[in-house]
Amino acid sequence: MSSSIQPTDPVEAFDKEALIKRNPHADWAAVEASREEYDSSKTYKYSKSPNPQWQPGDGASNDEWKQHKMVSINPQDPSRTVTQNYKFIISSVVPRPIAFVSTVSKDGLCQNIAPFSYFNAVSPDPPIYTVSIVGDETKDTLRNCIETGELCISIISDWYLEAANFCAVNTPPQQSEWPLAGLHPRQSTLVKPPHPAEAAFSMECKVHSTVPIYSKNRQNADGSPVRTATLVLCEAVLYHVREDAIDEKTETLKIEVLRPMWRGGGITYGSLFDGFEALRPMAFRHLRETEKVKQILENVE
Repeated sequence: MSSSIQPTDPVEAFDKEALIKRNPHADWAAVEASREEYDSSKTYKYSKSPNPQWQPGDGASNDEWKQHKMVSINPQDPSRTVTQNYKFIISSVVPRPIAFVSTVSKDGLCQNIAPFSYFNAVSPDPPIYTVSIVGDETKDTLRNCIETGELCISIISDWYLEAANFCAVNTPPQQSEWPLAGLHPRQSTLVKPPHPAEAAFSMECKVHSTVPIYSKNRQNADGSPVRTATLVLCEAVLYHVREDAIDEKTETLKIEVLRPMWRGGGITYGSLFDGFEALRPMAFRHLRETEKVKQILENVE
């Protein structure tokens, strides 16, 4: 649903992609055509950990790290651009989970939905998540979150990745992404924003708090620093999980059913079909009595 579009309304929002030039390929269609088909039949499988024989004090499992020099980069170097830092961050902090955030405008006339990969969990009590919305201008999602205090966050699965990715389009505020992507809004229970019916996991959230981030180098006309991002802390008030994606205790989601997508650098997305389990260390009161740890502690002392 979108509000009535007037002739004087902007055609689109700021075109950030033209500035970032995220796509590294001159002929994307040719590159895509040359690659293998995505295998939707893949299922999640476990392997052993990289080094099952690892013992306390062993460190890394190989010496490859010794063969290379490190390059030091100052993100505040005057010759370095914000775009360079952005590309560096999204290619180094990987894989990143993706928050598919749906909001509704204060007047209730426009529903927006967009993906954000500056996203993570913060606390279980209360259940808090964080979404960082980057940009000098206030995006629809941020404006709606601040004005209404409500949002929904869904985890993107491979069966609707293309539709979710399309919601990154720079539509103007009065244009909803929902019909353009072909997604189906499902009514929420405790908040006004709907969540995608296609999602295996969604959460209804209330805004807990917001934290503005300011530039160290750029200023507004009045001399105040430019706000470059806003950290939105969100409290989950109701979860929605597909019945086959949750265990009987309603504690653990099944990654093999969720089939979550992650973001990397550039235009890279990824899937999760391989993993391993690694036990947490035993309590230190027991661990310190083992011969291996005793030797380490003696050498340290």
